Amino acid sequence: MPQPKNTSANTARPFDPLVFWVSAVLTLLFVLWSILLPANMERVVDFVFGWTTRGWGWLYLVTVFALVVACFVLMLTRFGDMKLGLPGHKPEFSDVSWFAMLFGSAIAAGIVFWGPAEPASHYLSPPPFFDSEPKTAEAAMNAMTTSFFHWGLSAWAIYALLTIPLAHACFTKGLPFRFSSAFYYVFGDLVRGVLGKILDIFAVFATLGGLATTTGLVALQLSSGLEYQYGLSLPSYASYLIIGLLTAVFTLAVYTGLQKGIKFLGDVNMWVFIAVFLFIFVFGPTLFLINLTTNSVGQYLANFLPMSLYTAPGVAGNWLGEWTIFYWAWWISWSPFVALFIARISKGRTIRQTIAATLVLPTLADFLWYGVVGGAGIRFDVTDVLVEHGVESAVFATAQHLPLPGVLAVALLFLIATFFLTSANSAALALSMFVSGKENPGRNLRAFWGIALGAVAAVLAGTGSLQVIQTASIATAFPLMFLLLLLLYGTFRGLQDYRREHS
Repeated sequence: MPQPKNTSANTARPFDPLVFWVSAVLTLLFVLWSILLPANMERVVDFVFGWTTRGWGWLYLVTVFALVVACFVLMLTRFGDMKLGLPGHKPEFSDVSWFAMLFGSAIAAGIVFWGPAEPASHYLSPPPFFDSEPKTAEAAMNAMTTSFFHWGLSAWAIYALLTIPLAHACFTKGLPFRFSSAFYYVFGDLVRGVLGKILDIFAVFATLGGLATTTGLVALQLSSGLEYQYGLSLPSYASYLIIGLLTAVFTLAVYTGLQKGIKFLGDVNMWVFIAVFLFIFVFGPTLFLINLTTNSVGQYLANFLPMSLYTAPGVAGNWLGEWTIFYWAWWISWSPFVALFIARISKGRTIRQTIAATLVLPTLADFLWYGVVGGAGIRFDVTDVLVEHGVESAVFATAQHLPLPGVLAVALLFLIATFFLTSANSAALALSMFVSGKENPGRNLRAFWGIALGAVAAVLAGTGSLQVIQTASIATAFPLMFLLLLLLYGTFRGLQDYRREHS
C-alpha cells in the first residue's frame, strides 16, 4: 500500500494549526460581525445574493449540467469498474446502512422542508419555464416537474463528482482525508502544501455556510410546526432555543463517533422516512399521486436539457436566483462535507456502485417523496397556508388532511430533527477531517466544530429572513463552482493515468 508523505496529518498533532486557527478565528469574526452589526451583515449578504444570481446564474447552470454528464460518463464507461481503494479493500458498511447514511447526510432534511412546500408554491405561482395558469391541472404537473428538476440528477451529480476523486486519492494514494485531496489529480503534490491548506480553509467556510442554511430552515420549520400544529405562541428567541437544542444533540452524537452516532441516526430516520411515505401514499389520494408522479417524471426526462440551461431571459424579477440558482449553490456549498463523508464510508466500492448510490438511487427516492408528499399538498391545496403561515408550514398543513394528523405531525417533527442531526453529524465530522486530515479525528475536535456550526446557524436564523439564510450558501458556493470545473478535467486525467499505471 502506498505510504503517504510526512504531512501534518500524520504527526501526533490533533489538527493542522494553520488550517484550524485561521478557520476558527474567521468563524468567530463572522459570528461577532453578525451579532454586533446585524444590519450591515444583512446589507452585504443581500448584495452578494443579487450579484451572484443575476450576473453569474448562467455559469451555475452550465457547471451543474456538465457535472451530470460527467457522472454518467464515469458510471457507464470502463471508469465505472475502478475501485475506490486498493485491491484488498472491502466495504465497511452493509449496502442498506451505507445508502441510509449517505442519503441522510446529503439532502434528506431539505426534502422534508420543501417536499410539499415547493410543489405548492409553483402550483400557486407557476415557474416561467412553463407558461401555465395557476392552480390548474397543467400547473400541478409543471410544479411537480420543476420540483423533480431541483431535487433530481443535478443536485446529486454535484456530490457524486466530488466524491470520486476524493475517495480515490485518499484510498489509493494515501492522502489525508481533506477536501484538498480531491484536487490531487488537478494540482499534484501541491495539495500537500500551502495550496492544500487554502483549499481546506475555504472548505470549512463552504460547509459552515451550507449547514447554516439548512439549520436556519429546520429551525423555522420546527418552530412553525409547533405553532401551527399545537397553537404554541413561541417567543422571538424560539429559533435560538431550537438551534441550541439541536446543536447540543448532534454535538453529543458526533462526539460518540461514526458507528454509534451517525450510523444509528441514519438507520432510524430512514425507516421513519419510509413509514411516513407509505402512510401518505396509502391513506392519501393514491391514484392522483400515481398519475401526477408518472406524468411529471416523463415531462422531467423530456425537458431535462432545456431546463438545465434555462436562464429565464426577459422574465421580470429574480425567479431563477430565488429557486434554481439558490438550489445549485446550496448543493455546491454542501458538497465539500458531503463528498468527504461519502468518500469516508465508500472504501472498497467501485466507481459505478458509488455513483449509482449517490446519483441514481437518491434521485428516484426524491421523485417518490415529492410525488407523494408534494402531490398530496397540491391535491389538498395548501396554498392558503403558505400565504398565511409561510412555506415552512406546508408539510404540517398537508398532515391535517390525512388520518391521525397528530401522530403524523409527531413523525414529521421527528423526521425533520433526525435527518438534520444526521447531516450535522456528517458536517462536524467532515470539518474535523478538513483541519486534521485524519480519517478518525479526535472527539474534542468533532465537538468544537459541532458547536461552531450551531453558532453560525444561530446568528443567521436570528435575522428571521429566509433570504439572508439562503444567501449564506450562495456566497460560499460561488468560488467553489470554479474549483468544480477544474475538477472535471483533473478527475478524468487522474483516473486515466491510474488505470494506465495499473493495467
